[in-house]
Amino acid sequence: MGPVTTPDRPAAHPDDTAPAVRLLVVGVLLALTVSPSVLLAGFLGTGAAAAALSVLGLVFVGPAFAAASWALGDKARDDGLGPVAAFGRGYRLNVADVLKLWVPGLLLLAVLTFTIVDAAGRAPAWVVGFAIGAAVLVLLWLVQATVIASFFTFRGRDTAKLGLYFLGRLPRSTLVVLVAIIVAAAVGWLMSPALLALLGVLWVAVVLRADRPVLAEVRQRFVESD
Repeated sequence: MGPVTTPDRPAAHPDDTAPAVRLLVVGVLLALTVSPSVLLAGFLGTGAAAAALSVLGLVFVGPAFAAASWALGDKARDDGLGPVAAFGRGYRLNVADVLKLWVPGLLLLAVLTFTIVDAAGRAPAWVVGFAIGAAVLVLLWLVQATVIASFFTFRGRDTAKLGLYFLGRLPRSTLVVLVAIIVAAAVGWLMSPALLALLGVLWVAVVLRADRPVLAEVRQRFVESD
């Protein structure tokens, strides 16, 4: 994996938007950009096929997650970008790279989800357990790889490798992200996907906080500055 060179940019005045205001604005933008996924989930019924389609509908979440991550990061504030401009830039910069991760990741998750729902109560418990474990691992990898892709530009396969590598490299960060995923799944399943969308920015902030060591090590080991 070759190093990534970060070019020098003209100095900019740091943005002085209050953290609470930035969080609120980014949260509104995040909720709006993931709303197609929420609407799709609401229209679909129950059953294995509907669950798999709901997973595929999460394709809108990936770029929005990356945009919110970038907008809440230090780089956006250092560049003097307000929350709206930062979210827009984060979306434009990351949408292509993130979709390279999310499309195959969601396809695999859709297959696993169909298997879990279809096999529940009919197949041996170990089959369902294995599928659930695999789905959790894919979700963890997808979140970690997306965080990395939000702040660094690597080839798609290198980002995928880094996402998998850091699952074991920094288990404390991985554990916090795992808990965040479980909480998000519980809110979306037991309460409402719409509520999860509204609270999504808090979820992103927690994940970013947990992944600070991941981003620091990526920057130190894999990014070369001029």
